[in-house]
Amino acid sequence: MQVVDRKSDLARLTGVDDGEEETVINLTVKKQMKNGWFGTVNGGYGTDGRYEGSFNVSTFTNNQQISIIGGANNTNDLGFGDSGRGRFMNFGPSGGITSSQRIGLNFNVGRTDSLRFGGNIFYSHSDRRATSRTDTQFLFPDSVSYSNSGSSSIDRGHNVSGNFRLEWKIDANNTLDFRPSFSFNSRRSELNDTALLRSGDAALTKVNTNRTRRFNNGTSWNADGNLIFNHNFPSRPGRSFSIQTRYSFSSTIQRTTSWNQILYYLKEDDSEDLYRYLFSKQWNNSVEGRFTWTEPLGDPSHGNFLQGAYRIQYRFNNADKDTYDIPDQDLSSPGFTPQDFSSIPTDAIFNTQLSNRFRNTFSTQELRLGYKKIHSKYNLEAGLVFSPSSSESNDLIDQARNVPVHWVWNVAPFARFRYKFSKTSSIRAYYRASTSSPSISRLQPVADVSDPLNITVGNPDLKPEFTQSIGLHFNNYNSESQQSLFAALRGQYTSDVIVARTVTDKTTGGRTTTYTNSSGNYNVMAMAMLNQPLHTSKFRFSARMMANYTSSAGFINGDFNRSGNLNVAPNLGITFSSPLFQMSVNPTYTFSMASNTLKLQPNRYTHTYGFTADATLTLPFGLDISTDIAFDKSSGFSSGFNIEQWLWNAQISYSFLRDRSLTVYARAYDILGQNKNISRSISADMISDNSYNDLTKYVMFGVTWTFNTMKKRNTADIPEEFDGPPAPPPGELKEKGGGFRGAPAGPPPGQRIP
Repeated sequence: MQVVDRKSDLARLTGVDDGEEETVINLTVKKQMKNGWFGTVNGGYGTDGRYEGSFNVSTFTNNQQISIIGGANNTNDLGFGDSGRGRFMNFGPSGGITSSQRIGLNFNVGRTDSLRFGGNIFYSHSDRRATSRTDTQFLFPDSVSYSNSGSSSIDRGHNVSGNFRLEWKIDANNTLDFRPSFSFNSRRSELNDTALLRSGDAALTKVNTNRTRRFNNGTSWNADGNLIFNHNFPSRPGRSFSIQTRYSFSSTIQRTTSWNQILYYLKEDDSEDLYRYLFSKQWNNSVEGRFTWTEPLGDPSHGNFLQGAYRIQYRFNNADKDTYDIPDQDLSSPGFTPQDFSSIPTDAIFNTQLSNRFRNTFSTQELRLGYKKIHSKYNLEAGLVFSPSSSESNDLIDQARNVPVHWVWNVAPFARFRYKFSKTSSIRAYYRASTSSPSISRLQPVADVSDPLNITVGNPDLKPEFTQSIGLHFNNYNSESQQSLFAALRGQYTSDVIVARTVTDKTTGGRTTTYTNSSGNYNVMAMAMLNQPLHTSKFRFSARMMANYTSSAGFINGDFNRSGNLNVAPNLGITFSSPLFQMSVNPTYTFSMASNTLKLQPNRYTHTYGFTADATLTLPFGLDISTDIAFDKSSGFSSGFNIEQWLWNAQISYSFLRDRSLTVYARAYDILGQNKNISRSISADMISDNSYNDLTKYVMFGVTWTFNTMKKRNTADIPEEFDGPPAPPPGELKEKGGGFRGAPAGPPPGQRIP
């Protein structure tokens, strides 16, 4: 098994770097183990009605591979994730307790290596129940206002997705690669929220109270196809060209019923009850073409190449946002209950001022010219990217809101360099730039009034963002001593960054946000990690340091503010391992500082510290006993949001049968019942502390069966060490019996990732 960072598939096929990277796990199966079945089946039930079940069954037949995976639980294990949720707006918080079900198929088949077809199809369902409490500080040039809110929500979703790949090696010089994909998402949610806003004076004067009830229903489709053809010239080694075409389509429809009862304490006559139905639809088409050419300079064996690439993309972004007022004379009566309308109510009144039919076209071109040097010790790529883009917008309801075509021109160099000191030690540096267009929701010039006290209005005059990134990585891994050192320094700067511009009505507390381009945001991150065995192979020391600083631009009531967020997190650890017993201890600490350029806003500091520890006893007759404990304490958060908690989990399991393939277990989670889910978010105009309901004390009883019909591995066939990544930090891989035992794909409920 290898875990490696590599270029994108397009870059590896064409030889021309496109600035994209991916991290992959590369598994190689020995020839004598390519026939048979293997897998794991697990099931458990516990107190509080908690349950979990999963299976993973795979078969290999020569070069054919098929895997079926699935599961169901109510312990916050999403498995394939909840990808469809991000396509919709106002679907409630991301915390809470989730039950989910999932099933999927993964395959890779083909008669020969020249023609392969593979992919996956996944289905998942999730049901999230969340209750939350939020304290927000709204920053102003001369004061701070405070909002306290509590909410409950139910969010259900169905997701179906498929990703496929057809790879045809026509002959030694021609390759065709086709990758289609699709997804379908359907969601329903219900949100209840109550919020109180106070001013920042000595009396903390009440400004407004807002009661909200909201129903959301949405469906979304997405389809994508990517075709790449690559040709190498046999008469001229090193010369090649490739052609890429890509088309994507997406459609998202959302229906929202929104009711708000707002009381303005400073302007009571303006208090209002709002009952609205909102229908929004977005559909996007994108067409892209790319041509690349690689030309050797002189003798190809000298490793000098000239590279060129031209890419053009055209996008049609369409969005309708229709707002209807629902007449009702008894909105404020105690017995009034908002309805969940699945279609436009018959008596609804179309609101022209709060509706629009928006059409936007965006095109971008990219011309890339570069030089590439390949050497036994180093690789170098460098060149220049020229990237013009244009945007045009039209409103079918009100032509006065049309925006004529406007152009943005960007020119930037790119470079990538890697030097190998040895087979296991190297340094890598890169610089790249990219352009990204604003989202359709940020371009729409009509107000989104689904939350009447937090109205957002798009800006069709927005320019695309231009982001430049630079990085330096050092990696050294000694397979004999199991010593590893990894260090990284990364920076990112974005010009014409799209930022929120918020204006607050001081008498009502209502906030209206639009978007504008501003001076750049930047981020700097530094990280170093060391894993070092001590004098004996049973002890291992680890150290890790991470520091990150982010600077974000924003506006507060028209005044420019730049917020800074500094995080420093040192981490130490020591692990003892033997065939019978393993134990590790890791103290943790994080320091954060939030700063603002507004003179009357002080710096705000938070400290979070504690430790994690785990121990496992493995007895020869199949009995395993393990436990882990974590302590967390914080200071500097809003009142009631600082934590001091112990999270203690324990498990006992027994494996039997001749091959120890059947295991029964009992796992206790959060034995002390102290688990809390608290977080802080910071922007240029606010600081928000949030707490959500989370899993607490329960016990799970279960059984796991692991089977394998493949031939037993011959130790003489174990390959030599590969030129791989540094050893992972403590907890990701744990020594057992002189080898490595891989961590599961996701930690058991309650287990923390170091």
